[in-house]
Amino acid sequence: MTHRTLVLCALVALPLIPAAFAGSTPEPGPRIATIPIPGDKRLVRIARDIIEARVALNPDLASSIGLFDDAIVVPSYTPEAVKKQDARLARDLAALDKLPWRTWDIDQQIDARWLQANAEDARHKLTVERFWTHRYGEYLEPVADAFISLTTYAPDRVDLRVRLAALLPGMLAEMQQQVTSPTQRDVTTGIGLLDGMAVAVNQLPDGPERKAAVDALSASRAALAARDLAPLPEFAVIGADSYAWKFQHLLLLPWTPAELLTRAGDELERVDEQLGTLSFDEPLIPTEAESGRAAALDKAGFLKLYDDVVARNLAALRSMNVLTVPETMPAMRARETPAALVPLTGDGGSMNPPLAFGARSEGWWNVEHWNPDWTQDQRADRVMDAAREDLSGLGPYAVHEGVPGHHLQLSMLRGMDPIHSILQDGSAVEGWALYAEQLFWEGGGFGPSDTAHARVLRSYKSRIRRVFYDVNIETGAWTLQQAADWKTQPQEGHAVPDTDVLRSINWPTQLITYFAGKSEILDLREEVRKRQGDAYSERAFNDALLAEGPIPIALIRAKLLGLPVP
Repeated sequence: MTHRTLVLCALVALPLIPAAFAGSTPEPGPRIATIPIPGDKRLVRIARDIIEARVALNPDLASSIGLFDDAIVVPSYTPEAVKKQDARLARDLAALDKLPWRTWDIDQQIDARWLQANAEDARHKLTVERFWTHRYGEYLEPVADAFISLTTYAPDRVDLRVRLAALLPGMLAEMQQQVTSPTQRDVTTGIGLLDGMAVAVNQLPDGPERKAAVDALSASRAALAARDLAPLPEFAVIGADSYAWKFQHLLLLPWTPAELLTRAGDELERVDEQLGTLSFDEPLIPTEAESGRAAALDKAGFLKLYDDVVARNLAALRSMNVLTVPETMPAMRARETPAALVPLTGDGGSMNPPLAFGARSEGWWNVEHWNPDWTQDQRADRVMDAAREDLSGLGPYAVHEGVPGHHLQLSMLRGMDPIHSILQDGSAVEGWALYAEQLFWEGGGFGPSDTAHARVLRSYKSRIRRVFYDVNIETGAWTLQQAADWKTQPQEGHAVPDTDVLRSINWPTQLITYFAGKSEILDLREEVRKRQGDAYSERAFNDALLAEGPIPIALIRAKLLGLPVP
């Protein structure tokens, strides 16, 4: 998941930084104002301003890719701040409209169109969606993510985390004033985010900034806990109109929500028919060697299970002819999911890529927490899942988060046009990772067995099903309870809405990006195949797709097929 893509990093596994670092002033890193952006100077100026405007609302857009100094901001949604940001974005859109960008080369046309979409989306959030009036996460989530990124990627820049902590009391005070109509789900998620942020702040050296931040976090938690006792609406959505608006104006999808729902229903039926032809689900029984490894398993050995899977998948991918694997691709390491992420995504199921700017870094796979109380059978299950990933659900999951999924795609952002590397499209990120599961299967990475094929299809099926509860919840057709019942199909009214269902109200449209993005990629692949005929190369297609970075597939389609930018 990339949020981001849902691409976040761990914090709790890092050691505390000695207080001596707090007084140091390391060399500043790359900044939005100075990173090279190709193209017409007028477009470059507008691009920097739109990127800075988006970072002002989500500082982790900067910290998660290596622009650490730009990430020391916190969101503000006072009427004055909203008016100022809206006017800024309106000026940028007007300036874009005056440029003759339709006469430029295809790459600059794509940049201009993607900048337009991002500016329009930011204005829509500020003036129409107004999430912050009920959702504490609009304040807390991006700052919690920034703390996580800074702790992981820039442990020597304690000065930055201290400066960010110094901004917390003011932000939290504003939050209490501006969040005027919270829901029960918003309060619960907000408390979890405050607890996660407290972990990050408590890692800072002693000082007035840390004390003030700790006190402010504690006071905010108490205030939210008090609201938790009052009767509140369960949840809120952006509504059918805003939901459809995002399909057209940000994701640039070729379907309406209703059309995507129909497409998902047809594909779900096809996948179920395919699964019905396969023989699978034979139980896995641990070998003597696997049982021995399980008995000796500790936290380090548990994380190494995941590392070994990534290494095997990379070796298998290099032997295929489905895409070009960068020789200098950084490593990917497993670590326990950070505290600030668990309230939003659950324990596990996310990753963060190597940095696009600044010093080289590793990528990280956020997995479930090690539990020393696991039984021998539970430990053996985890050893078997990793050792025989082709027969377990871990296989598609590892490919999705690792190679050739998120890790490979996002490792390639270094040196790319910053408009593509900073302003990432969810459908391109999640769509590629879901497509990568199929690609790895088609290339023989999971072997020929029915069980391996079924695991890939089941993984795909779970993403198709997400379309149903995301569309139906956000358009007002379903409650969270109805979505949970549909997902798990117990006796009506007895399912518990899990973190997957709750993503619909935390990040509207995020859950549809997996199926929508993969569908766009498969459609484009077929169009390119038909156009090129015998000259078509699977490897060349995938390389060309990756080379454009995580921007909407509609824009990549225009370039690959020589069509007008939509």
